[in-house]
Amino acid sequence: MANYTIYRRVKTEKGWRYQRAAFHSNGKIINDGTEGKFYFAHEGKWIPAGTDDALKAQSKRLELIKARDAGESLAVEKVPAAPASQRMTLQQASEKYFSNLEAQGKDHKTITAYRVAVDPFVAHCKTAHVEDVTKQDLIDYMGWLRKQPVPVRKHGNPNRTYSNKVGHVAIFLKAFGLTKLLKKSEYPKYHKKKIVAHTDQELALLYSHANDQERFLLDFFIGSMARDAEAHRCRYRDLTGTTLTLYGKQNKTRTVEISPRLAATIAERRKDSKSEYIFTNRNGKPNTHLLRDVQDLAERAGATFHCELHKLRKTGASRRYAAGMLLTTLMYELGHESLATTQIYLADVKPDDTKKAVADADFIPRPMIVRTGTDGD
Repeated sequence: MANYTIYRRVKTEKGWRYQRAAFHSNGKIINDGTEGKFYFAHEGKWIPAGTDDALKAQSKRLELIKARDAGESLAVEKVPAAPASQRMTLQQASEKYFSNLEAQGKDHKTITAYRVAVDPFVAHCKTAHVEDVTKQDLIDYMGWLRKQPVPVRKHGNPNRTYSNKVGHVAIFLKAFGLTKLLKKSEYPKYHKKKIVAHTDQELALLYSHANDQERFLLDFFIGSMARDAEAHRCRYRDLTGTTLTLYGKQNKTRTVEISPRLAATIAERRKDSKSEYIFTNRNGKPNTHLLRDVQDLAERAGATFHCELHKLRKTGASRRYAAGMLLTTLMYELGHESLATTQIYLADVKPDDTKKAVADADFIPRPMIVRTGTDGD
């Protein structure tokens, strides 16, 4: 038997709405400054608490629950639910949610990832209005997700994708006052993929088969520790001396000190470039397929190891850490939010304080013989 769920009736631009109360971890209602009287949702009816005081509303709820368990009934005034025309459907909520994300300047890829999760939830949820969504609706969505075919990807992580989608829907519902529908233990679990830096032998193989453009691509990701999206946004004017400015999500910026060798290469390329961007496609626009380029190189080189842009980023960070760079400096240059994240990220790297610090932490390959299959070469 369902408990009495606490809502507050508030006036919005579209009329009166029942807004589900949010709670602190200690069980008390969060006071966000909203005004309006409290109501209880129970068996399809709205029961007024007769107060706009959160503590009194919670006390009233306990009385109702005790009376229900004792088989008694309290004399309470029951009011009809708000007309359907004044309530927000899931589809309307979805449109408003994504409109707000765009207005907030959220990254296009982020919005797309959220849509991949939220749109199917809205389409398959049996509950019509967002304020009526329950824990069971979210569990039903989880069950539906598990039955969907999973794309075959050699290095994919289906459980993480599944967990992300459930999390994205939970964030969407939270925007409309629906919080803690699931306990932390009820969210899908997955094993985080461990990114390991390239060995010198692996890098030597890649460099030995790379053309000039691919060599620069490898140099850039190792030398700048940039993320994929940060790299294709990068412009020549973002380099001052050996200081490179990187632009991440939500207009977050940071600077990274790169080697004089890499800085000189960027400056030299700038002389012949007709675009403001460092990595461009045939049309002079930002090249958003850098991952494909580096994986094409790995395939051509006959690499038996996995190669990705994030692995090159980890390689650059590992070489800097092994050369004696402080974790606090790396935290900033990697764009991590906390030192703990950087410590976990580089936990498999053992810095050698007695090693002579290198002038730069990028990889300078040694000549490697490539067999062509032709006698006499």
